[in-house]
Amino acid sequence: MKLGRLIIDIDDVELSKDDIEILSHPYVGGVILFSRNFLSISQVKKLILDIKKVRSPSLIIYIDQEGDRVQRFKSGLTALPSIEVFGESYDSDPSETLNLSKDLGWLIGYELLSLGVDVNTMPVLDINYKRSNIMDRRCFAEKPLIVSELANEFIKGAKSAGISSICKHFPGHGYAKTDSHVELPEDNRDLKTIYSQDIMPYKNAINNNVEGIMTSHVLYRNIDKYPPTISQKWLKLLRNDLRYKGLIFSDDLSMKALQKFGDIGDNLLKSIEAGCDCIFICNNRNKVVNIIDNFKINIDEVISNKIMKLNKKNTVDDFNKNKKRIKIKEMLTKIQEKKQIEIKL
Repeated sequence: MKLGRLIIDIDDVELSKDDIEILSHPYVGGVILFSRNFLSISQVKKLILDIKKVRSPSLIIYIDQEGDRVQRFKSGLTALPSIEVFGESYDSDPSETLNLSKDLGWLIGYELLSLGVDVNTMPVLDINYKRSNIMDRRCFAEKPLIVSELANEFIKGAKSAGISSICKHFPGHGYAKTDSHVELPEDNRDLKTIYSQDIMPYKNAINNNVEGIMTSHVLYRNIDKYPPTISQKWLKLLRNDLRYKGLIFSDDLSMKALQKFGDIGDNLLKSIEAGCDCIFICNNRNKVVNIIDNFKINIDEVISNKIMKLNKKNTVDDFNKNKKRIKIKEMLTKIQEKKQIEIKL
């Protein structure tokens, strides 16, 4: 059996009969978990195991575990700092900060893998232009080169842990002011500017064999009339100019930024036609059911095989005893304490 292209969510801390029925559908290939799905480490381990038992090959488990205000699983796991502290630390000690970014990638991956998670939608490659309300505290740095270097080390660390990474939000969400969850953000810069700045981290992530790239729901008005998620022009640039051969993931189609281009079903077809391999649809079970019942989605064998390779094996019994993890936690505490001291001064 192949894995499908839809990545959907569930409502609770355990599977319902309705969940099992919909997760069994061939169009579905993965599940993204949120804070509402987490009570404890033991509970979420069982939930993930139950999800993986629904299908063979197992569905892929995704999560947004960035740090700071975007950390879905918390209790019993490391409290993760905002990655912006790494950009600030880089200015005074680049070498140590790059090593710590690699350690962060390993730590997050190690903890998530121990729970059964396969893919983290991290690192964020957006540049901090200090304009975006949704990207506040979610970017490494203001300079593309620093973002690129820190993200590369993060990806290396994640790979060494064994987890897969999706970097986001291609080609860059940092310059657009508004939140794509509630409206369509716009970026009026030209392609040359975006290519020389925002796309730099993607070039290096691709060279580092990142497993996935997520598209943004931003309208780059001077480049195309569609946001990258439903833009053939943008995704051809990603495939042809940047020579990216990995999986392309849409951001969540339920976000309101895409409403002016059609409903979720329309945009699903547009995004597949544009070149997205995997589609996130979150917090809208009725729409997912409607799509499954009424739409025809091609389950491409090549894409399905790439998706199946994201499946990981959990070989960790008790991560609390791992000495490397303990050491990295101490270093992360120090970098956060240093940040607090600087703020008070």
